[in-house]
Amino acid sequence: MLKRCAVFVLALLPLAAGAQSVAPLQRVAPGAGGLQGIAVQGHGLVRYAVKTVAFFAQAQGNADEPAVLAAMRAAGVEDPVVGPMGSQINNSPQTALRGTIRDVTRAKLDRLAHAAADYVRAHPGTSVYSVNFFAAADGCAQHEQDARAAAIADAHRKAQAIAALAGVSLEGIAAASELGGCPATGDMPMQGFGSGGLPLDLGTLTATISITENVTFAISSPPPPARRRTL
Repeated sequence: MLKRCAVFVLALLPLAAGAQSVAPLQRVAPGAGGLQGIAVQGHGLVRYAVKTVAFFAQAQGNADEPAVLAAMRAAGVEDPVVGPMGSQINNSPQTALRGTIRDVTRAKLDRLAHAAADYVRAHPGTSVYSVNFFAAADGCAQHEQDARAAAIADAHRKAQAIAALAGVSLEGIAAASELGGCPATGDMPMQGFGSGGLPLDLGTLTATISITENVTFAISSPPPPARRRTL
């Protein structure tokens, strides 16, 4: 009787092994113990010709406001403004000069420089310095969108290369954050490259918009190969 039971048990062992081999498999989601996604950084840059330029300068000494305004208008400056710099930190008064030049050319910028030099010569004890030019933010949005598209394309290219090495597929953008782009609209900054415009390349009369996109792409893994059923 014991021999028969032993034979019966041994006969059931292969069936039990076969039952274990065909048990349903659970697919592991991408990221469970592996990649959670692919995070990359993309860069986009667009350079474009500038039509409207704003400028800011400082004048030191007792400014002859009517003469300054007349000189700027004669040089082709629209909406010229002459005003105090705010708190004065030395004994020599300082004045802020600002205005707009439309359809900008090198000749117009040279005319403004000559007007400043003529004013200083005619008013001993005065000087004009810290002259900064900015590309007006008007019309920036389309160039910003082009730079953004270039940054996303750059990020996708990098993520695709990583996915190919990792043996996964990209499933679209899961998250993104952005740096750069058009400056905030509003008044021109008092000095420096602030929120009133983009730095102007005086050599080419162009401005550059740069955008960086930090992008995380969702991923999926290929299905596991089918396992052959064994009996």
